[in-house]
Amino acid sequence: MSAVLAPIKPAERIWVVGAINGDHGALRTVHQKLAERITPGDRLVYLGNYWGDGTAESVVATINELLLFRRYFIALDGVDIADIAFLRGAAEEMLSKLQQIQFAPNPGEVFDWMLTRGIAGTTRAYGFDPAHVQSIMRQGAHAISQWTSQFSDALRRHSGHSALLSDLKHAAYTTDGRLIFVHAGLDGSRPLTGQTDTFWWGGSMFEAITERYYDCARIVRGASLSQTGLQEREFTLSVDGGAGRGGMLIALALDGQGKIIEQVTSDA
Repeated sequence: MSAVLAPIKPAERIWVVGAINGDHGALRTVHQKLAERITPGDRLVYLGNYWGDGTAESVVATINELLLFRRYFIALDGVDIADIAFLRGAAEEMLSKLQQIQFAPNPGEVFDWMLTRGIAGTTRAYGFDPAHVQSIMRQGAHAISQWTSQFSDALRRHSGHSALLSDLKHAAYTTDGRLIFVHAGLDGSRPLTGQTDTFWWGGSMFEAITERYYDCARIVRGASLSQTGLQEREFTLSVDGGAGRGGMLIALALDGQGKIIEQVTSDA
């Protein structure tokens, strides 16, 4: 399998966390509940969209909270670093592309599109006003290159943030082939290694899945633009509770066939 895919050993309980979207309060609440439940032998998969369109303080605190809980989980006796995986969400895909936006044929239009998808909160998190950045995107390649360099430096000044971004996986799967974990989409006509950007932008393809995908019992995703809330179907499971968008954060414990064992949310 590809290096951008995370193999997960089968387990009796695999915890998955839906899209966070920079909602630190929701993530903190879910982590407090998870800390009381998660044990060595469990697996933990975050399904993307950690950065988001929240306040600058909330977005930064969200990433710091993820790093802290990763340390907590890995420090448990009997837990291996391969027992936890972080998937790359649409927010993280945009964050990566933003640092190379000077190479886009039309940076201004690309950034405008990113603004409609929530990149403003991420730019604010590292000290930049989205409106000012928008004007820079019309000033030519040299000005844009200077800005992307400044932005990347600001990202690196936050300990662990760049490292987390570079460590994200495109998807995860249990090594027995029974479960697949994606951020938002999956093209049922292509193998896992041939999905290109479908993982981030192929939500409608995921929703069209009505048949078993190879030998997979269930495909689990963390983000949906059209279906907020827990959406359970025969072969798919969607875990976007609307965190960061007025909803809640959902975390589930699944068995080896993708059946829900336990659910925790950021709601009281």
